[in-house]
Parts: sequence; structure tokens; C-alpha cells
Amino acid sequence: MKLDGLVRFNTVFRKFMTLWVFLSIFFGLVFGYYFPEVKLSCLVLPLVFLMIYVMIVPTRFSLFINVFRSPREIILGLINILVIAPLIAFAISSLFIREHSTIAGFTLAGAVPPGGMNAAWTGLLGGNVPLAIVLQALTLVISVVQVPYTLQFFVGTYVKIPVTLLMRSLAVLVFLPLTAGFITRYCILRAAGEDVIDKMRPLFPVLSGMCALGVVFVASSLQAVKIISNPSAISYLILVAVIYYAVLFIAGTIISRFAGLNYVNSIPVIYGGATKNLSIAIALALSAFHNPCVVLSIIACFMVQMPMASVFFKIVPKILK
Repeated sequence: MKLDGLVRFNTVFRKFMTLWVFLSIFFGLVFGYYFPEVKLSCLVLPLVFLMIYVMIVPTRFSLFINVFRSPREIILGLINILVIAPLIAFAISSLFIREHSTIAGFTLAGAVPPGGMNAAWTGLLGGNVPLAIVLQALTLVISVVQVPYTLQFFVGTYVKIPVTLLMRSLAVLVFLPLTAGFITRYCILRAAGEDVIDKMRPLFPVLSGMCALGVVFVASSLQAVKIISNPSAISYLILVAVIYYAVLFIAGTIISRFAGLNYVNSIPVIYGGATKNLSIAIALALSAFHNPCVVLSIIACFMVQMPMASVFFKIVPKILK
């Protein structure tokens, strides 16, 4: 594929990301319902590995140096992503749901770090893209310890949280692709220079997005029989997820306004808290929790997160400006 064609494909892929998510869920449900004996859970970890790996390779280290000159925005972003988001997820799900494992699933969806779409939305809204990338990288590393203990704090009293297993799974999901990505980047720079990476840059988010869609497909196929046989359950979870994301976007916007952040720095803080890497959440749910309700609630968040991000794409700039 030529460079111009790759850029166009990348643009179309991002523009219709909500459609691709719903198609992945639909085909996953169809596959899982008609072929329930085929278990695809072994594909989740490799897909998440590739998803993170391909986003590390094009990252310039100079971005980190410039962004760290404004620590206030980084600290506020970390608070919104690591504290406010899981707190709202736990509060909203506890208000509308009684099933403890489902509440744990929502809390897990709120606790994981942002995905690559944070930088994409930030760019589309004219925000500070380097800040979005730094927040994604920092929270990715911090999540190895933060996610297990966040779950333990919020839902550990009534759901058994395998803290050690979660930390081990996160270490594999985070440090292996980070290390492999940095090594690959170093080798490419030594062999061919930054120009080669720049030419390939539009390819990386597409590959990462396709891996994320693969995780959605697998997760949907694993829960297909449960979802199709009981559609009212997933419908209610989707409604709760809509409320959760609405509160999350509004809270992030209010926090940014009261903190006095300018427009460009507010966007990655808001979208960092609201566009989480749910592929990591699903991988953790499948590896550490035996109750399918945990995965089901994350699937509901998957179905809602992208459409709500699209809705607030129009609303957030008006509030901030």
C-alpha cells in the first residue's frame, strides 16, 4: 500500500471506528453462538501485546522531555485517569447494579490506562497530543501496581481480587511490549533513521486498532450464548455504561475548568480518563476472574465508549471555550 493510500485508509479507519467496534461485536456474537466449542481466549494476550507494541515503536522520546516541563497538567491527568475514573465507575455501577462481579467489571474498565484513541481524539480536537502520549505511557507503567490495588480498594471486600495474578498479567502485558517496542525502534533508527518510521507512522495506529477489534471479537464470541439468550441483561449494562461515560466526560471537563487548564491541555486530560484501553481490561478479566459478569460489563463499556466519545466530541469544546 502506497503512503497516500495508507494515510487515507488510516483516516477512514479512525473515522468509522465506532462502526468497526459494533461489527466486531456482531460477528463475535454470531461466531460464538454458532461455534461455542471453539474457544479463542488464547488469542487475547498476543493481540493485546501487539496492540501496545505497535504504538511504542513510533513514539519519539523528545516528546516526553518537552511535556515534563509542565508537570501540573501531567499530575492532573494522572489523578483524573487513575483516581477519578475508577471512582466514578464504582459509584455509578454500585448505584444501579447489585451483582458484585459486574461492579468489579465496571471498576476494572475505569481503572485501566488510556488507549491509543486518546491521542487520536486529542489530535482531532486540536489538543496537546504529546501530553496525551505521555499520560498513556506513564499510566501504562503505573497500572502494573495501580490496577490491582484499585480493585482491591473498591471491591475487595465482596469480590476476591487476585492481586498477585493481576500484577503478573499486567507486567507481561505492559513491560514485554514496551521493551520489544523500544528495541525495535532503536534497531530501525540505527539501520535506517527516523525517516523510515515517519513513513510508516500511519500504519501503526491502524494495526493497533485492528488488534483492539480482534480482542472485542474474541470477548464477544466467548460471551455470545449468554448475551443472546439474555439480551435484557446486556441492554441494562449498556444503559449503565451510557450514564457512566456521560458523568465521566462531564466530571473531567469540570475538573479541567476549575483547575484552570487551557483548552489544548484539557482535551488529553478529559479523554485520557474517558477512553480507556478496554482490551487490557478484557485480557485481565479473562485471565484473573472466573465470573463471566466481569467480562460482560467490559463488553458493555466497549459498546458505549466510542459512541460517547463521538457525542462529547461536539460538546466538550463548547463547554471549554
